[in-house]
Amino acid sequence: MKNGNRILGSGKRILLAALMVFLLAGCGKTAVETTTIAIQKDGSIEHTVVEESGEMSADLLKSMIEEKMEAYNDSNSGAGDVTLDSVELKEGVVKVVMTYPDAASFEGFMNMDVVEVDPALRAPFFYGTVEEAYMQGFDLDVALQGAEKDGTLQGKNDILAKSDSKIIIYDNEMNLGAAVQIRLRKKPLYISDNVTVAGRKLVEISGTGAPAYILLEN
Repeated sequence: MKNGNRILGSGKRILLAALMVFLLAGCGKTAVETTTIAIQKDGSIEHTVVEESGEMSADLLKSMIEEKMEAYNDSNSGAGDVTLDSVELKEGVVKVVMTYPDAASFEGFMNMDVVEVDPALRAPFFYGTVEEAYMQGFDLDVALQGAEKDGTLQGKNDILAKSDSKIIIYDNEMNLGAAVQIRLRKKPLYISDNVTVAGRKLVEISGTGAPAYILLEN
């Protein structure tokens, strides 16, 4: 998966209809909450999407998500099921909570419609060790800065030296550039310059462009 081969741009990118086309119609972050990707202790992902609802009813949205989810689960039976935990609509704001068995399932589901059009449009979400990221072909020739202390990692060799450390690689094209927070299991040690530390184990990413990198403490 080489980032340089991906074609970016919301005009060409077709996102997962059940979640993104309708939920992102509200233009991103609301005053109520921010869309959040939370990494759980067992490696599963809890995804909370919070957006203005537009004209979409909660029942119709739930039905659309369940249809898409059933199709994904049927074609990916070995990894465990994606589940819809709740759909709430209040005062024009909809909150959808879904759980994915692992990071690969989250990435697969969120890119489900995209890869049918052009696999190069896939927006990655990776959570695993640095060595695993390297073996899967992710570009590690990037500069990372200390999240809390001075210091940098200058390129692939520095990052590969921390081969056992967990790293998150996330392309916010998945969220159309709207602000998203990632809740972490460990403190962030090094981050790319498009990541903001928002709490002890919380980072925020907004906008599109280069993928975001978060290297975690062991």
